[in-house]
Amino acid sequence: MDPQNAEDMDALDITDFLAAQETGVLSLADGNDAYAVPVSFYFQPDDQQLYFRLGFAPGSQKQKFLERTDLASFVVHGRADGRWKSVVASGRLEIVETEQRLDDPVLEAVQRLEIPYFRVFDRPTDEIEFGIYRLRAESLKGIVEGRG
Repeated sequence: MDPQNAEDMDALDITDFLAAQETGVLSLADGNDAYAVPVSFYFQPDDQQLYFRLGFAPGSQKQKFLERTDLASFVVHGRADGRWKSVVASGRLEIVETEQRLDDPVLEAVQRLEIPYFRVFDRPTDEIEFGIYRLRAESLKGIVEGRG
């Protein structure tokens, strides 16, 4: 996408785009070290929160970075309506504790998320620890490839 030929997306365009996507890249940091991982997600438009069901193998880099990240970024990109689009969300990432109640539609959507990890690393399920995480989007910006 040519940045000189890009347009900002409005809130409705961002919501529609995120609702139609399934994966993005979650970026974490520990001081000067960065870690990014592709993950499935669910976007809750009412409160602009993103939910992830993450799996961790023993000694997981992802888990170490999650524990040390103050501000996370999440990027979703793809083609829609014949044009390239991307959305960047940033905010605090927190684990959703089991005693916290999620609305039924949110919980159902998060439980349906596919975790690409299984297909990539082919680990037995009993070696994986799971957690539901929420990114409270403090910033949510999108751009779309300009017309012609």
